[in-house]
Amino acid sequence: MAGKIPRAVFALVQPAVWSLAARLLILTTKRKGSQQHQPTVATFYETGLVTALYEALLMSPVLAHMEIRHEMSFKEGDGRGVLKRVDLWLRPHNGGYLIMIEAGDFAVGKVYFDLAKLKALNPNGTNWFLAFFRDFSVATDLLEELNRSFERLNGLEKTKVAMDLGLVATFEVYRPGKQADLFGIALLRGK
Repeated sequence: MAGKIPRAVFALVQPAVWSLAARLLILTTKRKGSQQHQPTVATFYETGLVTALYEALLMSPVLAHMEIRHEMSFKEGDGRGVLKRVDLWLRPHNGGYLIMIEAGDFAVGKVYFDLAKLKALNPNGTNWFLAFFRDFSVATDLLEELNRSFERLNGLEKTKVAMDLGLVATFEVYRPGKQADLFGIALLRGK
């Protein structure tokens, strides 16, 4: 069972995505440049989704005791290495272990790459990957897709990545006059 902070972050993803969808609708309605290619949460940049989540995290009373940052910069190793950025960074105001979250569209290679980066930057804290599933066919059977990934030879390994069923969900994002987009999310913890 996941702790209070991961559950709070996970619970805020859906409202953040809905908020972004509403802003995209308002910003693009009746704009000539948007008539042909109307941006939706299914086609929008990952950074926009993470920014919307960051805004939701800042407003959360559950996370009021946490210092929260977006696109936090770190130097790897001894501080003289290459500058790395972390999508979301949380820590208690009075110090303590970091919680780092990378986010993006689900791909086994991306999950491992981002979790390895976080492990190098945050060896003592908790590292998470927030996976987005924006393909309708995959989001429909999200748990089945994740379980298949853990069973495949070149998929996720249970010794490296933990999945909590309470941190996996699918929801619909509605647009007026259009079919709803199905959006899946999973918060996976690096070991």
